Formats: sequence, C-alpha cells, structure tokens
Amino acid sequence: MDQTPPSDRSPVTFFSLFWTFFVISAVTIGGSYAIVPVMASRLTRRGWMKEQDFYDQFALAQAVPGPTTLTTAVFVGQRLLAFPGAAAAFLGIMIPPVVSIMLVSLLYDAVAQNPIVQGFLAGSYGTVIGLVAALLVRMLRARKWRIQEVVLSLLCLAALLAFRGWALPIVIATVILVRLGALVWKS
Repeated sequence: MDQTPPSDRSPVTFFSLFWTFFVISAVTIGGSYAIVPVMASRLTRRGWMKEQDFYDQFALAQAVPGPTTLTTAVFVGQRLLAFPGAAAAFLGIMIPPVVSIMLVSLLYDAVAQNPIVQGFLAGSYGTVIGLVAALLVRMLRARKWRIQEVVLSLLCLAALLAFRGWALPIVIATVILVRLGALVWKS
C-alpha cells in the first residue's frame, strides 16, 4: 500500500506546489473525500511524499476543526516547504472554488434549467460516490485491523443504523471504548 516516491523526484517550489493544488482543486468535484485520493496520487507520483505520509497528514487534518481538504493541503504544504508551502497550498486550493462560486452566482439564473448542466451535475454525483468508496477502501486496507477493532466498528455501525437519533451518544461511547480498548489491547 505504501508507495515509495520515485527516485527522479521533481523539486518542490512555491509555484509547483501552488499549481499542483490549484489544478487538483479546479478539476475535482465532490468535496474532501473526493479530492483526497487525487491529492495523494499527485503528491506521490511527483515524489514529494510517500502515500502513508500523506494519509498521516490527512488523518491529522481531520482532527482539526475546519474544512478537511484545505487543512490537509495546508499541512502538506507546511511539511514540504514550511510557511511558504502552506501559503502556496492554501492559495492553490482556495482560488478555484472562490472564483467558481463568484461566476456561478453571476450565471445561475441563465443556466439553472439547462439540461446539459443538470446532466453534468447528475453524472458528477455518481463519480463522487465512487471516489469516496475508493478512499474508504484504501484507508481500510492501509490500516492493520485487530479483531476487537473490527467487532467494535461493526457494533458502532449497527447501533448508528438502528438508533439514528442517538448518533452522538453512540459515537462518544465508541470513542471511549476505543480509548479503553487501546490501553488493554496494547499489551
């Protein structure tokens, strides 16, 4: 699962980092879980970081409040080029959606009922589901699972499906059980 970056690593510069995140942000539709596999692929293909290192940054970004895609990009930029890298990643990720939202707001009434636009959006929905499923499979395969963790995860999922109104207490109880289990299972 862990891909070693190629030996012909391309140099990381402010502009190359900005442009990489700009292109990713401009062409990927579907939010954090759709964009993350694309980010991982581009960064590992350029040889800038190992896939596992990227997913470590992604996991860290999920623990911080705020948009996961933006936080992941900033963390990766920081790791690669310190503050200038964080700034390049931030600008690269943010400019395309901000410009897109401004343009869409200006053109919305003219294109909202266009069948081509509606077809594009309907097709994008299926693509997003596929990207999210691919991310889930990749993350599940990268993790070393113990039987206790599998059982606890399945029990949590079953409880969430059975008792939808109790989602917060179920998640809190699961987190507590995971923490307690981690202490017991470590030995």
